[in-house]
Amino acid sequence: MSRFARFESRTLVRATLEMDTALSVGSRLSFKPTGTDLPVVKGPDGVPFIPGSSIKGVVRFQAERILRSADLGPDFRACDPFDDPCLSPNKGNSEKEPGETEAKYSERLWENSCTACRLFGSPWIGSRLLFKDASLRNAGDLAVVTQIRDGVGIDRDLGAAATNIKYDFETVVPGAQFDVEVIGENVELWELGFVTSIFRLWSEGHLAIGGKSTRGTGWGRLRDLVVQRVEKDEMIDYLVGGTMHPVSLDDLTGAFRSWIQSKQGASSA
Repeated sequence: MSRFARFESRTLVRATLEMDTALSVGSRLSFKPTGTDLPVVKGPDGVPFIPGSSIKGVVRFQAERILRSADLGPDFRACDPFDDPCLSPNKGNSEKEPGETEAKYSERLWENSCTACRLFGSPWIGSRLLFKDASLRNAGDLAVVTQIRDGVGIDRDLGAAATNIKYDFETVVPGAQFDVEVIGENVELWELGFVTSIFRLWSEGHLAIGGKSTRGTGWGRLRDLVVQRVEKDEMIDYLVGGTMHPVSLDDLTGAFRSWIQSKQGASSA
């Protein structure tokens, strides 16, 4: 049965991303006569935002790095979607077999999927972590919202500026604050502990988002991280009144640590 067929839990993770440096999340080329070569992505109101796909990409990238580095067995791993995906027609494990029920097919896809694909999705399994677009919350407090910066193409052979390749790009200014929101569907507590541990790295300023991060843009910190959750036995209260109970980050970290210890104990037995 699909992991979405029943309501087991819903988790809401909220935080504020405050930029320490400028942010470059590029949109398509500007069609304005005096427009920049690489504008930031903006909503219909002209206010910049961070696409949920950009946030998801940052979190998934870090999660996969950790999963590939740890040695906790098949329940804590990440495949290489470009070279050796966990599900593929070449492996013969992604197609429905003759006479196979939908329930059996869904379960087989789940069993053959890596931890990263189970959390963030794949061509065959939907993501259980839903990342919303992050809206700018303090535009009125900023002297200016965006700035134009100059850039120069580099000749890789000479290690110097290439001729006739000057460009400019738009950035959101440092101090901008964005509302980050992630919804988890039927995500276990240890999985939430794993994901929030990545958010902790972000809160310490160790993750960058957007383009040109090697040049200093895109660095910020998550602040005011809050987690709320509702279980299936609380579903009616949630539907009627939207009631969710808070979950402490320490409890999530403890659940993740206990899960790791159980796997390490099983491997040494």
